[in-house]
Amino acid sequence: DTPDFGKPYQLASIPLGERSIPVQIGPKAVVFIVAALLMLLALNYLVNATRLGKAIRAVAQDRATASLMGINVNQIISLTFLIGGALGGAAGVLFGMNIGTVNPYMGFIPGLKAFTAAVLGGIGNITGAMVGGIVLGFLEAFVASYLSLFTNNNFSGASYADIAAFSILILILIFRPEGLLGESTTQKV
Repeated sequence: DTPDFGKPYQLASIPLGERSIPVQIGPKAVVFIVAALLMLLALNYLVNATRLGKAIRAVAQDRATASLMGINVNQIISLTFLIGGALGGAAGVLFGMNIGTVNPYMGFIPGLKAFTAAVLGGIGNITGAMVGGIVLGFLEAFVASYLSLFTNNNFSGASYADIAAFSILILILIFRPEGLLGESTTQKV
């Protein structure tokens, strides 16, 4: 059983004809958002403002040159996997708290959505991945909340949220493969 954090907070109300749609956020969601932001800021600081981050970036760019500069490439790769595993584990704990149960297959769809967010924001760009995740989250919430309203309850929006997310992935890969914040790279042959 997941812990109960209390009642949702009423943020606003969106007028829609004669009705209005309340915009709420639950206390659990606030905890998840704060935890995700703290992990994002810590990772961003680690990668961009520490010697370890500089070594990670050097190894990612060119292993041979990083090795010539005195960086222990195998150690940096191991530490990078450790950091990624720790962040993935923390995300798994938060996700498990959200759905209330844990099973070996629970991370498949969230993993695909994380990949979609990274592609949307720009692969290799931490801020881009965050922006991609936020854009993807808002798109899914919009589809889940409003599709049934716009179609006179002919479609359940929640069942089409995944279709919207992966349609975005296909469109981004076709029209802007570098992502929203990624830099266009050209290769000379």
